[in-house]
Amino acid sequence: MRFIVLRHQEEEGLGTIAEWLEKNGHAHFYVNLHARQRPPANALMAYDGMIAMGGPMSVNDDSWIMNTSLALVRDFVEGLRPTLGVCLGAQAISKVAGGLITAGEFELGFDVVAPVREHDFFRSGKLDTNAWDVFQWHGETFTLPTGAAPLFSGARVAQQGFTYKNALALQFHSELSFEWYTMWYESLRHKFENMERLVAPTPAMPFAALKKNLFALLDVWQSRW
Repeated sequence: MRFIVLRHQEEEGLGTIAEWLEKNGHAHFYVNLHARQRPPANALMAYDGMIAMGGPMSVNDDSWIMNTSLALVRDFVEGLRPTLGVCLGAQAISKVAGGLITAGEFELGFDVVAPVREHDFFRSGKLDTNAWDVFQWHGETFTLPTGAAPLFSGARVAQQGFTYKNALALQFHSELSFEWYTMWYESLRHKFENMERLVAPTPAMPFAALKKNLFALLDVWQSRW
């Protein structure tokens, strides 16, 4: 399958998601919205699925980058194509499906989220039903659209993930490797305010757990296409 990838900020690429795509025989192609690269007019014909990554903007912004991104996310979600949203991308899925995105508690750093064990994904027996290590970086939160099934919850920010039709929305980042986190630490902590909680990378950080759980989740998601 061919996936179009919406990149809203240069530093927020696929991370380990690229490894999962390659492992499963999928191709991916970036549209660098942060550089005002225009997506193809026939995206739904050219690509089988979409991945919308994170970014520092709000899905409520009336800007070229968000209007372009939301239009594409809406096309793929309503077209029942596999659509993965990470952080900003998850909020975009909520918005186009009728959810609301509002200011929430600012979360930054490694944390845990709780799986919603009643969800079909977790009833499959293929996913860890204990708390998941994740990396958080967001200041807004979403409501669940009508018809969405909650997938993860958090202690401070309740909504952390859901499925909707063929879409998978994750508020948190599990795509970080040691290398990607190091790049974020070196390039982003001086770029934004309130970054004092972004601590220096160490091999003890739970990158292996992030990757293991993410790949298992994407495998289950893929089996539902």
